[in-house]
Amino acid sequence: MTLDQYFDRPDSCYFVPDPGKLAAYCRENWEEDVNHILRIADEVCENTFLFDLSWDMERTYEPVTFPEDIDWSFTPSGDPEFVWQFNRHRYFICLGQAWRLTGDEKYVKGFLRLINDWMDRVPLNEKTGTGPWRMLETGLRGETWTKAIRYFKDSSLITEDFLERFAACLRLHAQRLVEKGGDARLQSNWCVLENSGLFEIAMGLPQTEETGRWAALALKRIRESVKVQVYEDGSQWEQSPMYHNEVYHCLCCVIYLAKANGIRLDPAMEDAVHRMALANVIWKKPDGCQFTQGDSDDTDLRDKITMGAWLFKDPVLKYSGFPRLDYESAWDFGYGAVAGYDALACLPPDFTSAALKDSGNYYLRESWEKDANLLHFTCGAMSTGHCHGDKLHVDLVINGEDVLVDGGRSTYMNVPIRFTLKDNPGHNTTTVDGKSFTTFADSWETEKLSLPVNRSFRFGKTADFVQGGHLGYISEGIFVNRRVIWIKPDIYLINDQFYAAGEHEYRQFFHFAPEGRLQTDGSMAAFRGKKNAAYFRFLTEGTVLEQGTGITSRHYNQWEENSCLTARLKKEGFASMITVINGGDALTEPARAELLEVRSHTRQVKLADDEAQAVKITVGDRSYVVILCHNEVFHGSDAVIADNCFGAGNVCVFDVTGVKEGERVYGGEVLHV
Repeated sequence: MTLDQYFDRPDSCYFVPDPGKLAAYCRENWEEDVNHILRIADEVCENTFLFDLSWDMERTYEPVTFPEDIDWSFTPSGDPEFVWQFNRHRYFICLGQAWRLTGDEKYVKGFLRLINDWMDRVPLNEKTGTGPWRMLETGLRGETWTKAIRYFKDSSLITEDFLERFAACLRLHAQRLVEKGGDARLQSNWCVLENSGLFEIAMGLPQTEETGRWAALALKRIRESVKVQVYEDGSQWEQSPMYHNEVYHCLCCVIYLAKANGIRLDPAMEDAVHRMALANVIWKKPDGCQFTQGDSDDTDLRDKITMGAWLFKDPVLKYSGFPRLDYESAWDFGYGAVAGYDALACLPPDFTSAALKDSGNYYLRESWEKDANLLHFTCGAMSTGHCHGDKLHVDLVINGEDVLVDGGRSTYMNVPIRFTLKDNPGHNTTTVDGKSFTTFADSWETEKLSLPVNRSFRFGKTADFVQGGHLGYISEGIFVNRRVIWIKPDIYLINDQFYAAGEHEYRQFFHFAPEGRLQTDGSMAAFRGKKNAAYFRFLTEGTVLEQGTGITSRHYNQWEENSCLTARLKKEGFASMITVINGGDALTEPARAELLEVRSHTRQVKLADDEAQAVKITVGDRSYVVILCHNEVFHGSDAVIADNCFGAGNVCVFDVTGVKEGERVYGGEVLHV
């Protein structure tokens, strides 16, 4: 097969349309990425493999070297994820980029040696079908192989015999994907990852009637899968930003290739992918990374947002992405996209706090600056094995720095750390009587589920509010609810409600960023990070604090120790645990907080704690009163009174800064009625 026969359309119909210009662009603008890619390519030429690219799904930290023949089914430490990551062949793209960056033919020789060895020694059979030829890897190679060959097409080392063999193996990939990639995994990320690979193979090979059928089938499956997988709020249903972005990336590649080849796509599918990009904006941390929610790594999102900004010509996405086209998007889309992205307008979002209502994720955000405060609250459906037992979990970022964190994933093996990180106590949530409200049969299967309920929110002027509960203990007659009030910009009140009869032990769990130090003193805890401080006051009488050491994982195959705190309360009947958090730079002082008496206006009686509570919070010269009703307390034309603040809602916040003693304050900001 000649070059002209294989590459049967203009370069503009493929990825990597003008690699020469892009090499210069990347050297000038993305030096760190260039050096990283060259290091990987040099190691691969020596048969050394370390998976540390930012979006490698299963990173490694110990390089593996094969002195002689490569074992394509090698399984270090018994973890098959290495086999699968190894056989996705992402490093073939690194070799191609290295050749374009340096002109050194050793990278072409390395590519040909490795891919020929793989085609020689990894046949498709029953044994390899769950290893190198697993369906997911078969689909992902549809991207890596068809992109890699684009880098090498101008090398004299690419022969007609090789292209014939290469194309035949790609056809084998496509046939496997056609036969096995049907509806069985329609709701799984696998469906999109497999069929995007099928579409890329169909577009990468010389065009025939057969490739046309493959393309049409792939688009049909993708279209149907997106309808099932992507919520209206833009989040992919598996409750893990990592897999949201794997799906999103593949869909972006499909959109680009389809448009480059004049294929009309379903507008609803394109709209769904655009919403996925905007979901990335909503949950992006001030440092640019995603939360380690579910099976996710602490990965910088800005390249994915940049990718979407260019594809959808969206100024809001550009604002949240990189100021210039990122390294990988430049290689994929070409030098015309570099110039086009530069010319694209840039606009900040017209919101700060946001609710992804379908997935049950809420983000209380101060601003879009790098030193902003941000709280994430989750109360969504369990979905798949990538989900963790994290209902009612909160992440907290103060001044752009992590304070409360999710433990991440570390591994997919059936080992203790997997269950520690998936279980309820591994998250910043609550349990009752030491029992988990979600339990797991193994690394992937869930035994006990808990229905999320009572989700509501309100974004106000003085404060934002979100709440959610679950039915994980309903068989024992216990209902659990969490309410979060953010008094802007730097005060947080967490109120955990436990509706129960009899005596129970309630626990709150707090896991802190590993860079900081935690100290406890009586009913207060202080966390000091690299630059900032956060203070936690536990106001409920009888609460006992226990400081300990936990683990957190920011990337697959990695974990580190961190400080954790457990607040325990034994209580008869209804229980309310109230925690006040404030933070700022290292000079910030802890908030002063006290519980207030609450009275009924019309009945002129003191309300019991299981009816209503109130908290007065003072930070610096600012003071607030928060009224929290736990039961129906309004009789006729009524109000509740705390410290001369008259409230007519279940959750009310009053700004009493500068209010004179004895002066009445009416209404406040009603966050929940």
